[in-house]
Amino acid sequence: MKNKIMVISLVLAMTVSVISLSGCVEDDESELIDVLVTIVPQKEMVEAIGGPFVSVTVMVPPGQSPHSYEPTPDQMIKVARASAYFKVGSGVEFEVVHMDTILEQNSDLQVFDCSEDISVISFDEHYGKEDHREEEGEHDHEEVDEHDHGGTDPHIWTSPMNFKKMAEVVYNGLVEIDPTYQQEYYDNYQSYISLLDALHYNISELLEPFEGSSFMVYHPAWGYFADTYRLKQIAIEDEGKEPGPAGIAALIQQAKALNISVIFVSSQFDTSNAQTIADEIDGKVIPVNPLMSDYWETLMQLAKDMVLGFGS
Repeated sequence: MKNKIMVISLVLAMTVSVISLSGCVEDDESELIDVLVTIVPQKEMVEAIGGPFVSVTVMVPPGQSPHSYEPTPDQMIKVARASAYFKVGSGVEFEVVHMDTILEQNSDLQVFDCSEDISVISFDEHYGKEDHREEEGEHDHEEVDEHDHGGTDPHIWTSPMNFKKMAEVVYNGLVEIDPTYQQEYYDNYQSYISLLDALHYNISELLEPFEGSSFMVYHPAWGYFADTYRLKQIAIEDEGKEPGPAGIAALIQQAKALNISVIFVSSQFDTSNAQTIADEIDGKVIPVNPLMSDYWETLMQLAKDMVLGFGS
């Protein structure tokens, strides 16, 4: 298996080089297509496919949360001159709250929905979620309105297979607004799809022996990833609600019963409860950012850390 992963990684390195070289074409900045995206992972995708012909603005910058971020005046200036917006489309709170204002600022903006052909589901519909609710009982949670998703899980991009579908929307959208460089977009798109296929293959090789296993997270951002690889996500935060003392005690008991030794957290949230649980189970807290700027590296490292947790 390791040899296979090394071969795929070599293919990845070669493909990245091809994409990088395609970006060496000199282009007048005034002729670039101004493109908007909501979250950081989309920026990598649009730049990989658009190459030297696009200028990408991320509406929710690194380190900020899509649940609470407010666009700045400088960003709204960029909105006014943009040609296209590739929205996530899955119910990301920033888009729900601000999309009407963005369109008022630029009524000619072409909006492309990257959730097209992706099944956007509720947190409760993920693989293994109902089983966990039966095991857990009704944990007490303290409501935190700021992060309440209303039950729908917007984190579709955490599955490489979903990310492929999002890339297709980006490719088709760029061709629609700028057919001059269709061949360049197509070549870049095919290269990027190869990257995602290789990533999916590598992660599948790592996680297939652990199908049905459970992992614990603070914020439930990894449900689509879990579905893709037949894993069960257990979240400390439940649909925007913090666990109370009884909920924390139940999660500790559940983590011990399932031999969970790793809890994954993201920097956008207060993760003190995750550390409390980790201390009680003699485990450790590992950071992983669902709003990653390095898609391949983040998901591969997540899979490797999961294997370590499952194997301990």
